[in-house]
This record gives sequence, structure tokens and C-alpha cells, in this order.
Amino acid sequence: MIKRAVESLARELETERLGNIRRLAALRCATVLSFFALHIVLGWVFALETFRGKELLLGSYAAVSWLLLIAANQNKSMRNASTFAIPLIDLPFTFLILEHWATGKGLQGQIATGLLGLSFMLFFINLSGFYFSALQSFATAIMSLVLTLVLHSDTSVPRDSRYIAVVLLIFAVIATHIKSSRLHVLVKRSFDEHMQLEKLSRYFSPSVAQVLQSSQEMAETGKEMDVSVLFADIRDFTKISSTLSGQEVVKLLNEVHEQLVQCIFESGGTLDKYIGDGVMAYFGAPMKNTRHAEMAVECALKVRRAIAQLNLVREQRGEEPLRIGIGIHSGLAVVGDVGAKFRREYTVVGDTVNTASRIESLTKKHHVDILVSEDVRTRLEKDLGLVFLADDLLRGKNTTIKTYAVTGLAGAIA
Repeated sequence: MIKRAVESLARELETERLGNIRRLAALRCATVLSFFALHIVLGWVFALETFRGKELLLGSYAAVSWLLLIAANQNKSMRNASTFAIPLIDLPFTFLILEHWATGKGLQGQIATGLLGLSFMLFFINLSGFYFSALQSFATAIMSLVLTLVLHSDTSVPRDSRYIAVVLLIFAVIATHIKSSRLHVLVKRSFDEHMQLEKLSRYFSPSVAQVLQSSQEMAETGKEMDVSVLFADIRDFTKISSTLSGQEVVKLLNEVHEQLVQCIFESGGTLDKYIGDGVMAYFGAPMKNTRHAEMAVECALKVRRAIAQLNLVREQRGEEPLRIGIGIHSGLAVVGDVGAKFRREYTVVGDTVNTASRIESLTKKHHVDILVSEDVRTRLEKDLGLVFLADDLLRGKNTTIKTYAVTGLAGAIA
């Protein structure tokens, strides 16, 4: 699970990196073509001498930019190769254009051009960070330092300004590397939180999952809690599935499980696991709630209504109606992460779980859809319509347990 998550994160970052290669290639092409067009218009239409004489350089740069854009949209190896365009293409062309620009200008014009070159170098160093590669940033930094020093030397930039330029370039590289590293950290943190929330959302209701994620209340060590455990399954599922294809069986299970899980989450319960055609859920953990018995019975009543609605749809489709059996028991159980280190599940274990499962199997004997124990009844804070059925002897037990059917009608407790 962790390995798949890491691989998924790596794929997302690689996808973003390759996307940035295409985006920067498009930006380069658009920018250079715009400068080339501006140079032609200002130099030859408006006869500005400053914008003449660089047509060959800008035209060549535009042609190369177009080829780089094509390469960035080809296979992965060509896209990766195009990432070195910043130190090997952009910086040298910018250097040649600026050096040509400074030719024939006075001292002040040369100094201004040299300082303008520093701005371009800082800009390209910043762009290299979008490749998420320390190698790209390092190569860009080395080329920027060399070309800046050469340009400043050729344009008579004062020596103290050259020192400042070198320091600025070094700090720009450091800042770019930190930005790229922090981006990795933030993306990973966001990804981890998303994965954790997704994992929690499989078992807990959305509101409970949000609280657990923010409070870190789930503990790896188990703790004993008073809970209500609910088991539910489809009656005569073997008989029903024998007439269906494999795909139809999966479709049926998904349809029923969707209803069951929705009712569990709406009632504030926790989905523990799917058991073939049934589910196991519990209430009152991991967040303590003294109303857990009432929540479990209300969940069972919601399931009853949901299956009734589903049967109306099945009837319209000419399909056999479904019957459900639900057993609920309340008591102490150990709640926590259980399993091997490489695969653990947050679950509830103990005699309370076994008793709830056996009560669910008694729904067949008593021909009822919802059956609860005396321990559930004593924890209810309001009348949910319980009718005493029998003192049942559960499999593996030496003592009987009182069981009750649930009508959902107030005043029905016998």
C-alpha cells in the first residue's frame, strides 16, 4: 500500500515536470517570436537604430525555440533532453543578443546592458526550478555565472557590481533549490493527507474521518471501549447468486453494500469489513459515544427502509426481492490497529463481536430482519420498539441471552 502510494506520488510529480517542460517550451517560443516581431516593427517600420542588426540572432533563436517546442511534445526522451535548453540555448542566445546590443553604445549604455543581463540570468535560474531537478538548476547556475562575468567584463560593468552580481546569482540558485525542495515536501504532505483521509473514509463516516485526521485520535495500541456491533447479510444469497452470472453477482453486492454503508455512515458508525454478502460495523468507537446502542438500532431501521426501497426498484426490473438479516449486541471490546506491521487494520475484537455475529444468525430462526440483545435494550435511551422473543442459547455459550425483535414503533417493548 505504502509502496503504491509512493509510486503514485512519483508519477504525479513526473507528470507535472513533463507538463512544465511543455509549458515552458511554449512560453519560450511565444516570447522569442514576440521579441523578434517587435524588433522588426520597431527597427524597420519605425526606423529605431537600437532595434536593428540583431535579426539573424533573434530569427535563429526563434527557429530553435520552435524546434524545442516540437521536441517538448514528442516522446519522453526528447522532452527530457529539451530541459537543457535553458543553460545551452536560452542563456547563450541571450548573452549574444545583449552583447550585440551593447556594441557601439557609450559606457553608461554598456553598464545598463550588463545589469540587464543579470536580470535575464536571474529570470532563467528561477525558470529552471520548474524542472524539479537539482542538475538543471546547477547547470543553469554555472552557465549564468560564466556568461554574466563575461558580459560584465565586455560591457565595462564596475568590478564591485560584478561581485554583487555573482552573490545574487548564487543566492538565486540556493533560493530556487529551496523552492523546489519545499514544493516536493508540500506535495508529499498534501498527498499523504489525501491518502490518509481516503483510507479513513473507507471505514468511517466523512465527519468522523475529518475529526480523526485532524485529532490523530486513532491509536496503534488497542483500548477497551463500550461499543455496539452490528452484523448484516443478505438472506438466501447462495440461492439467489446461483442463478446469476459473475458480473451480476458483483453488481448485486455493490448495490446492496452501497445501501448498507450509506446507512452506517449516516448513523455515525464505522464500517469494519465486508464479509461476503454481508458487512460488520460498530458504533461508539473510535470516538466515544454513549448513544452507540441507539445509533446501531437506528442504523438497522435505516437499512430496513433502504432495502425496502431497493426492492421496489428490483420489482420494476422483474428481479426477486431481497431480505436482510441484522444482529446487534453491545458490550466491551478491544478497538485498535490489529495485524502484521506491513498490513494492519483498525478493527474491533472480542466476545462482543462473536455474540453479535451469532445473534445475526438467529434472525433466520425467529424469522425477523432485526434482532438485538438484552445488552442493547438496557443501553437504549429512547423507545425504538423492541419486542421480546426468546431466551436464546448461542453456539459456544453455556448461558442464554435475551433477544428482541425491533419494530421501530414506540411503546412496543414487551
